Amino acid sequence: MKFFSTILIGFALFIVGGGKAQDAQFSQFYAAPLIINPALTGNTVQSRFSLNYRNQWPAVPNSKAFSTYAFSYEHNFEDYNSAIGGMVYHDRAGLAGLRTTNVLFSYAYRVRVTRKFSWKPALQIGVANRHLDFGELIFNDQLQTGATTSASQQDYIARSKYTMDINAGAIGFSSNYWFGVSVHHLNRPDVSLVGNGARVEPKLALQGGWNIPVKKDIKKRVVSQVMLAANYKHQGTRDQLDIGGYFNYVPFFMGVWYRGIPLKKSDVELNNHDAIIFVLGYKKDGMSIGYSYDVTISKLTAGTSGGAHEISTTVEFASRKNLRKRRRRSRFMIPCPKF
Repeated sequence: MKFFSTILIGFALFIVGGGKAQDAQFSQFYAAPLIINPALTGNTVQSRFSLNYRNQWPAVPNSKAFSTYAFSYEHNFEDYNSAIGGMVYHDRAGLAGLRTTNVLFSYAYRVRVTRKFSWKPALQIGVANRHLDFGELIFNDQLQTGATTSASQQDYIARSKYTMDINAGAIGFSSNYWFGVSVHHLNRPDVSLVGNGARVEPKLALQGGWNIPVKKDIKKRVVSQVMLAANYKHQGTRDQLDIGGYFNYVPFFMGVWYRGIPLKKSDVELNNHDAIIFVLGYKKDGMSIGYSYDVTISKLTAGTSGGAHEISTTVEFASRKNLRKRRRRSRFMIPCPKF
């Protein structure tokens, strides 16, 4: 009976993650900067709160929605060229309600290379918890007896895996462009719930972008701009590219993004296209709200999956003293999107 239960749980994990331990992600990835690269920590005048929510594939039959929540806080110590940040994010995935909760803390240090170019290395350390909602599973003895609970369930219900997670990254930037690299899961944490061993492969991520000012007001403040950006990730045998851009006409912005690898097939008969993403938002006086919708373009199709809905909210705070220095300090901030 235990053998059957173990197989069932393993199958549930396979359905959730394709047999691999994969990370949660956001389409509005720059609205959750501590997830994609710890070197983006403190990319603000002083302090910043961020809240993100993603509801993926709500129309998939016989399954609860894949959902992710994230909350973060960052503080920039300009006089010390340093920034700290903390993030908590929770992800629920698939039929068995596989839950993952991460608590991460990061530190970044800015190094001024020239008058117009700087770079920021960063380190991020955290703890992750992973467990299944066994109330969503049906065990062998339940099929035989029709009982609402299983004796085997008690063998697994208390299983909860805690692991340490170590990430690192660096960003190089000027006033109009940036490029970065980050490596996640450097310690290859074991996230197995049934004792068979399932180490998370290190994830390599490359980011970059270009900010193109279109119009400035009489005080030389940017009124409209075009932002082009990309985020490439490679983990184990899988990789993914997010690429696109948005147009910002203060205080509104809108953009279009593509997720996938256009010229690469993940299988002989399966193209590596995932989604087209549309973003709309509002940003003014340190507050931004963004909404995005993923149109599924894989074989799953948008009608079958329901796409994905995502909301991001960011609030920045600064003392009057720091606000007066905003223009000078903006030269030392990574010019990436903050939607």
